[in-house]
Parts: sequence; structure tokens; C-alpha cells
Amino acid sequence: MCFPKSNAVIVLFTLLFFNWHLINAQEKLVTNSNTAAYTFDSYKLDLLVKNDSLYKATILLNDAISFSKKHNLKTTQAKSYNALGNVLAKMANFKKAESYLEKALQIYDSLNNKKGQDLALSGLLNTYTQEKNYAKFDSIYPKAQQLSKSLNSEIYFLNLENKIKRDYYDFNNESLLEVSSMGLKLLNTTDFAALNISKEYHTENLKENLIQSFKYYNALAQVKVDQSNPTNYRLLFSINNEELKASLNTDINSYRKIATFNYYKYLYYTNAKKNLDSANKYILKSDNYKYEALVNIEAKNSRNGDLVYKILDAEQKLALANETRKQDALTSKIFLVSTIIMSITLAIILTSFYFYFKARKNICKINDALTASNSKLLAIDKDRLEFFSILSHELRTPIYGISGLATLIDQESDDTKKQSYLDSLISSSNYLSILIDNILQANRLKFEDKNLRLKPDKIEKIVNHVVSTVAIAAENKDLKLNVYIDESDKNEYILVDKVAFSQILINLAYNAIRYTKKGHISINVFEKSRNDKEITLRFEVKDTGIGIKEEHRSVVFSAFENKTFLNKNSSGSGLGLYIVKTLLKSHNSDIDFVSTPNEGTCFFFEITFQLSTKVERTSTVAALPKRDMHVLIVDDNKINLLITKKNIEKIEGYSCQTISNGKEAISLVKAKDFDLVLMDINMPDMDGYDVTKHIRMFNPNIPILALTALNSNEISSKSEAAGIDQIITKPYIFEDFKAIITAYGHNLNQCDTIEAEAI
Repeated sequence: MCFPKSNAVIVLFTLLFFNWHLINAQEKLVTNSNTAAYTFDSYKLDLLVKNDSLYKATILLNDAISFSKKHNLKTTQAKSYNALGNVLAKMANFKKAESYLEKALQIYDSLNNKKGQDLALSGLLNTYTQEKNYAKFDSIYPKAQQLSKSLNSEIYFLNLENKIKRDYYDFNNESLLEVSSMGLKLLNTTDFAALNISKEYHTENLKENLIQSFKYYNALAQVKVDQSNPTNYRLLFSINNEELKASLNTDINSYRKIATFNYYKYLYYTNAKKNLDSANKYILKSDNYKYEALVNIEAKNSRNGDLVYKILDAEQKLALANETRKQDALTSKIFLVSTIIMSITLAIILTSFYFYFKARKNICKINDALTASNSKLLAIDKDRLEFFSILSHELRTPIYGISGLATLIDQESDDTKKQSYLDSLISSSNYLSILIDNILQANRLKFEDKNLRLKPDKIEKIVNHVVSTVAIAAENKDLKLNVYIDESDKNEYILVDKVAFSQILINLAYNAIRYTKKGHISINVFEKSRNDKEITLRFEVKDTGIGIKEEHRSVVFSAFENKTFLNKNSSGSGLGLYIVKTLLKSHNSDIDFVSTPNEGTCFFFEITFQLSTKVERTSTVAALPKRDMHVLIVDDNKINLLITKKNIEKIEGYSCQTISNGKEAISLVKAKDFDLVLMDINMPDMDGYDVTKHIRMFNPNIPILALTALNSNEISSKSEAAGIDQIITKPYIFEDFKAIITAYGHNLNQCDTIEAEAI
């Protein structure tokens, strides 16, 4: 960008005026009154932060830090560190914010400045709350509150608000209700005019805003106690929507809080009043505010990124400017000639022009980058909306099938047709289970590495399990399902994570079935190489389907992007191949394919497994009369109880008793002699972990198995700590379930045999 020469003088004076204005602002932040005392203008700084002038505030604070260091003004330096930490926390730069706040606290500690310690601790609590670092929050909260209380400071209530937010974010509803109720009582009985204010001025409407905040969280906590009780919504409806908005005018999360506020009103009309029209009105309001919240967060992230860049650039410029000023000062002492002074002035002006035009050029580049980034974000948002639309269809299809087939089975008298409907019902159920697993797995794999749980197993057994899972889906489309597995030693086992590996093959098989209208599907396993310790197997999943064009190869395995090759041939979710590729990374492998459009596709990969010779132990058991194995099933869901009961009764020599309450289960185990307990995890009165801990107090030996829909990897550590022997994940295959149950029964019979021999 170039200016006409005739305007050069105007530009020069404009720049000089801007520089004078910035210097004046800096002087107002840290001022020298008659060279006797230095003051820190907290009001001016807070005004800049309130107006979102974070970049300007950061520049002024860096100048204040340099000034205070130069003149050894420890109190001013601590105030500057503290203020800069709070500004950086507002920009979500939590690590740097924490560093500056800790520096401020150290200086205040060395000066024994209690008021300063109070401010620094409050800033740290606010930073930990936003960062959701609850361990550090809990470590300093008692100390901070004790200090604020001793100083009779308003900071006590600000810390209390951070504690309420911490409990809310951590879903600690019991503590949230207790702390917010206590806070409201204290606010109503506290005269803020009598408090020792931590800053040089009173914050406008502080008490009123705190009351609104405490009432908001208290209202949510009351609703969470029982969403179906209309009484619990009284406080929620007593809060004025506009007053709540006004109290949140400086909160970046204001729209999200208003969205939650309207969502809980929706719950009132849904759960308590059963008024669909009113419920819809509030859910629409909530969705609108959620959208505004997303827009605000995107804007904040974009702005913060720009600010961080500008601040880093400004720090470099500030260091350069300081060095230049030192040189100028030295030169002015040595050369007191006006011509040299004019030369230096001219050099500064030219340098200012250079940096000005360079900054303008950088701003243009940043604007172009932001425009491109915004376009990309809009495209991603559009892709996600399309994905969720597809996902909605994918979920509704099997649910509709399950509902319809259940009705047909109920109405049909012909046993042959009933069996046909039942097979289709199982297929729809299997597909729905796989789809839900894929959605959850895609979310987990995005944020964490998959840890494999390796156990000895045979590849034939795993492949046959996959075939049985997808067989009905293939049969419904009149597709032939072929399987070929190279022969191996019957005593040879491999170390494999059965669940993760089955998921790979099931997704590939369903993918092949989805895109094949006629012909066949083939699953092949070939031995590529082996040695004494390991074996390398090649897996192929072939189909005679629509094929994949070479131009779509780059997006086939990308979640949310592979819709380009789905076209109108299928409405699949697009997650299956993404999950396959991600899981194969955990196996130190990768997947590829060869394909011919309209002829078919072959996906293939190779995995090296560790070999394991699994010894089948056989022991001669003394001839004892076989006794029935008595099982206790604990589950709060009646349908789950019925299914588990029927499955246990299908096992010869096993009987069971059911109970839907954790406390009653403890009493039953004390009163009766059970051989095995099947324990649900999520129960309302007392969860499966607590029930197991109580049973272990008086019966440490009885086998307790968790029967749960939760992911076993996520709950394994808690289950082990509670004393649960094994986890069975629902839904399960009956034969696998039977094998686990009978294995524990066999162990108990062996124990009985050993005891009988001892007698």
C-alpha cells in the first residue's frame, strides 16, 4: 500500500500523534507523582479489559513491568504481573497466565502483602476453573478463602463463585447445591459497603451480579435433584431472563449459560408439566443461544490467536525499541549537536514508516488467512451437518426395522415366517449395535490412543464370530458370504485383542455388504510368514460391488469427508473405514485397497501377531454329585433382568434369582449361599462398585462379574479396585457368555472337589 507524496506530512503527524497517545496511556497506567510515589491505575486497566482491548492492555502491562523492574518497584511489579496473568487467562493462554500469577504471588509473599496475596490467589483460582484443572484448584482454594475471610474482602465471594463453577463443570451436583445455597445466604446477609475492597475502586453492580450467578447455579442444582418434580423448578422460573443476561454481559460463556437456562425450562415442560408446545418453545430458544455461543467461541478463538501473534510481535518490537532508546540516550550524552539529533529523529520517522507499512502488509496477509480459515470452518460445519443428517437416517432405519419386525412377529402365526422375521430382527439389532459402537469409538479414537488387551485366541474363532454377525445382513441382500482361512496347528494361538480386531473385520464386512447389490463377499486369511515367536497374516475383504474411483482414494478413510464417493449408492455414516484405519495403527499396520468401478473392491492389510501355545488343562475330578450353581442377578432394568435370567436358565445345571436394588442385593448375599453374582454398574440407589465393595467386606471369595453396557477399557481400573473379577460387555454373544459363566462354575466345582478330597 502506497500514499501520494503530497500526503506524507499528514501521515507523519498522524503517526506522531498516535505514538504520543500510546505513551500518554502508558504514563497513566504507572504514574510518578512529584517523583515521590508511584501508583498503578487499576481502573484504567480494568476498563481496557472490559472493552476487550486486550492487546493494548498487554502492551501497557509489559511497559509497566519494565518500568517497575528498572526502578525496583516490587509492589508495582507484582501488580503488573497479576494484571497480565488475568489478561492472558481471558485470552485462554492459561499456562502463561498461571506463570505470571505465580510470579506475582511470590513477590507479594516476600513483601508479606496480604491484600496482594488475596488478589493473586483469586486470579489463580479463576485460571484453574477456566482451564478445568481441578486438582490445582482444590489445592489452593481453602488457603485462598481463609485469607479472603480474614481480610473481610469481596474476593471471598469471587472465589466462592469459582468454586460453584468448578462443581458445575465437574458434575458434582451435591456440592454445587450446598455451596450455591450457602453463598446466597451469605450474600443476602453481607453489606458490601462494609467490605475491604481489594482494588482502588468499587466494581459496579458486583453484589447484584453475584446474586444472579449464585441463583442461576442453585436453580440448576435443584432441578438436577429430580427433574420430574415441579417444585424444583421454582427458583429457575423466578430468575428474570433479561436480568440474567445483564449480569453476564462480560462473560464469554453468557450465551451458553442462557441456552442452558432455557433448556432446563424445556425439561420442566417435558418432564414435569408434559406441555409439548411450551417445551418446544424453550428448546428452540436454547438451540438459538447455543448457536450464538458457538459463534462467540469461534470468534474468541480466532481473536485470541490473532492477539497472541500480535503480542509476541509487540514484545519483540518493545525489546528493539528499548535497545534503541538506550543507544539514543548514550548518543545524546556524547553528541549534543542539533544536526545529529535531527538525523536520529529522521531515522526514527523512517523506521516508523517502515514498520507501519510492514505491519499493514502483515495485516493484509492475516486477513487473507482468516478469510480462508473462515471458509474452511464453514465447509467443515456444513460437512458435519450433512453427516448428522446421514447419521439420523442410519439410526432410524434399523430402529424402524426392529419396531416393525417385533410387531410382525407378534402378529404372525406361521413359525417359518416368524423365524425369518426374527433373523431380520437380529440383523437390524446387530447393525444398530455396530453403528452406535462406531460413533462412540470415533469420538474416543480422536482423543486417545487405543490400548490393546491381548489374550490368547484362534483366528478361525474370531473370523467365524464376524461371519455370524454379518451373515443375516448378507442373506437379506441375497449375497453369498465366502470364507477362506489357511490351515494352522490346532494347538497354536495368537495374542490378540478380540474386540478391537473383530471391529476391524466387522466394519469391513458391513462396508462390503452395503456397497454390493449382487454377487458375493469374501473374507480371506493367508499366512505370509512366521518364525518361532510370531506369525504374519494377510487379511482380505473382497466384494463385487460398485467399486471406488481412483480420484476418491485420498478421502475413503477420512471421517466426515468420504461422502464424495458415497454418492447416491448408500447413506452410510462414513465412520467404518475411518475406525478401521485408526484401529490398525494400534496394531502397527495400515490398510489399502484395489478397486475397479462397477466390478468390485478388495481391502487388504497385514498384521504380525505374537504366538502363544495355549495349554488345555485337564484334571481328574473326584466323583462328586453335581450340584446346581445358584446365580444372583443384580440389575435395575426389568428387561435386562429378564434377558439375563433366561440366558442363565438355558445353561444346564444353573438356576438364578433376580434383584433390582443394590442394598437388597447385599442382604441377599449375606442371607443365601450364591455361587456367582452378575452385577450391573449403573444403578440409582447404589452403583455396582459400592455394592461389590460391601459384599467383599464379608465375602471376599464369591465370584462377582460386571454385566454392563459400559466400555470395559474405561471401567477396568475402577472395577478392579472395587473387587469385580471380570467384565462382560453388553450386548454379548450367548456362547461367549455361557463359556465365561461355566468357567467360573467349573472352578467352583474344582474347589469343592479339593475340599472333599481334603476331608
